[in-house]
Amino acid sequence: MITGGSSGIGAATARRFVAEGAEVLITDINMEAADALAAELGDAVTTFRCDVKSEAEVKAAAEAAYARWGKVDVLVNNAGSELNRPYDETTEDEWDHVLNTDLKGPWLMCKHFVPPMVKAGSGSVINISSLNGLVGFPLSTAYGSAKGGLVVFTRDMAIELATTGVRINCVCPGVIETGMMERWTDRMPDKEAAQTMLKGVMPIGRMGTADEVAGSILFFASADSSLCQGAVLSVDGGFTAQ
Repeated sequence: MITGGSSGIGAATARRFVAEGAEVLITDINMEAADALAAELGDAVTTFRCDVKSEAEVKAAAEAAYARWGKVDVLVNNAGSELNRPYDETTEDEWDHVLNTDLKGPWLMCKHFVPPMVKAGSGSVINISSLNGLVGFPLSTAYGSAKGGLVVFTRDMAIELATTGVRINCVCPGVIETGMMERWTDRMPDKEAAQTMLKGVMPIGRMGTADEVAGSILFFASADSSLCQGAVLSVDGGFTAQ
């Protein structure tokens, strides 16, 4: 189960999971893109419209998933919304949109998808946070607050789930070359300068790829990470090592 699975890290994760033999349910609000990806990847992929900000839609997605498969082994909370704006120019609606998508959304998904996992005694939840959830950046109060909250949410949930057989962990990507990053540089006065700056953020001297992040998600989904509970993995080309 991958939220926001039609593009970027979500789509790369869907491709990796299908390659490993998984059946994948992609939820998104962009059904045109989701259905196009499903057509590309074949019968192993099912799509379902779900706005993670809406409890009614999340509940419907959970009911549909469990009705079809009877169980969900892996939940990837990937859907997100970014915002780059000074704190005093951020509107209440913008703040609510980012927090509701990036933090409330994963909580709602866990609320409706995890209890059956607990009942079954197994499962893996992977929350996709961000480098912004670990360190401060200008113009990122809403986004950073949501992603930082998601890191702590992961740790809190890990303690609650510790003896249930359900694992929950968190991946924090650095600067990744995705459509979301492209949209951010498009809004800058000098796009080329913005891209150069972003590459300079990563000590390895380049942006990461969505597939590289998907590999980390696959690790947390697999039995190879059986001892990981509440782990927060930085996939940031060395940024947080500085």
